[in-house]
Amino acid sequence: MNTLFTSRTVIAQTAVLAMASASMLLASGCTSAPSADKMQIGPMGTVLTYHRKSSGSLGTFDGQVVWTLAPATWQGKPAISMGARQAGVGLYEPQGFGMVANLNPAGQPLMSFEPPIDYPWPLQVDKTWTGHHTVTLYPSGNQVPLKVEGKVESFGEVTVPAGTFKAFKLVWSMNQNEFETRWVALHDGLATVKRHVERPASHPQGAGVLDAELLSSVKPAK
Repeated sequence: MNTLFTSRTVIAQTAVLAMASASMLLASGCTSAPSADKMQIGPMGTVLTYHRKSSGSLGTFDGQVVWTLAPATWQGKPAISMGARQAGVGLYEPQGFGMVANLNPAGQPLMSFEPPIDYPWPLQVDKTWTGHHTVTLYPSGNQVPLKVEGKVESFGEVTVPAGTFKAFKLVWSMNQNEFETRWVALHDGLATVKRHVERPASHPQGAGVLDAELLSSVKPAK
């Protein structure tokens, strides 16, 4: 992966990996009034397989992406990694599972986030949030602002190849030039069941679209 990024280019790629993006495990909530108050991190070695189709500035790809939960460190502190060969690695703090950094597929740091990028706990329908983060870009060390604005839009059933899940639907934008919709299944312990990302033509990297949905979730044998 090319590590020479402009500030805008690197921030734009946050949506692909951010929040891991793609395999955090959630605490259970009440079925009559769905709510998630905190993260419940799954066992190391959990493997989630997605089908991803993307185009334009989000890259031309149509196939499987496999994410694996594994122990890691960041700046000398314990962390948890979620990595895929095609997309690089997200590093998360182990207490709340907020994203602290992104690495490229070679394991080199691309960016870090202060404070960590997280979901707006507790998750509740109609809740809105605004997050302000400082992004440190590597290898330059330059720091740039990142603004995330979103809403917990609804709660209901979503069907993907892995099955039908009751999930929260979250929508958000990053710096008003990248937009994402993500479904997170509270009662099945899945932070990403399905996602849709769009970049308009005005995006620093140009227009792009990405869709992903869960094919399978496999925990390690005890």
